[in-house]
Amino acid sequence: MTRLPYDPEHTAAFYDRFGERERARWEKDARARFEYRVYRHHVEQRVKAGDHVLDAGCGPGTFARVVRDRGARVTCLDLSPEQLRACRAAVPDAEAWTLGSITDLGAFEADGFDVALALGGPLSYCLDRAADAVAELKRVTRPGGWVGLSVMSLWGTVHRHLEGILALPMEVNLDVFRTGDLPRTVNDGHECHLYRVDELRGLLQDGGLRHLEFHASGWLLPRGDMGLPADGTPEWQMLFDQELRASAASPGAGTHIIAWGVA
Repeated sequence: MTRLPYDPEHTAAFYDRFGERERARWEKDARARFEYRVYRHHVEQRVKAGDHVLDAGCGPGTFARVVRDRGARVTCLDLSPEQLRACRAAVPDAEAWTLGSITDLGAFEADGFDVALALGGPLSYCLDRAADAVAELKRVTRPGGWVGLSVMSLWGTVHRHLEGILALPMEVNLDVFRTGDLPRTVNDGHECHLYRVDELRGLLQDGGLRHLEFHASGWLLPRGDMGLPADGTPEWQMLFDQELRASAASPGAGTHIIAWGVA
């Protein structure tokens, strides 16, 4: 379990500096674009026209746009003023853009949303306040509605970034493996908690979510620079279908774990 305290000011400042790179990270190479399609598939499976959706930790509106395109209403929340400005520009027809933390959704009424999202990893930044964030996401979601979130995956991150990890001192790596905490001193201020699947399952069960599902954010593609079949072809669809099956069978294998539960 994490030993790092939640520091919303640090996280907000980090993502203010990160700026445009947060939007671009979903487009930077073939693997990132494919992982975005996995996320989009999950949202489209659960959000329907007319729903009112909270996008908590919305960043530049990556998933708020998907919600809007489904014909649903979306309310956006983020810690970072810079990311929230980008979201307002990308989704000008959102219901609202609220500056705040997932750990305190007091600006919203109980049972006010059909679906609550915290996708792209924001729960990993809540550190020792993660249980508060889960409780708040459940509180603002109507009974029977979906809560969808994702966190950084310990083993998937190790797999993807093994070369850089091995370059660190062994005592640093052992501490990360033991606690799941990635301290800001290790990765250019990028402070977060890396989850194991069982740890995340326990957190969500303790938070009262039911009918839990876990998926990797995508992991079949070995490199971001490899060529893929053209989108929309039978070959592309075959690969995507197998990606979804693999991601459900091995939810900890991608850099993020996507989780769904019923409030």
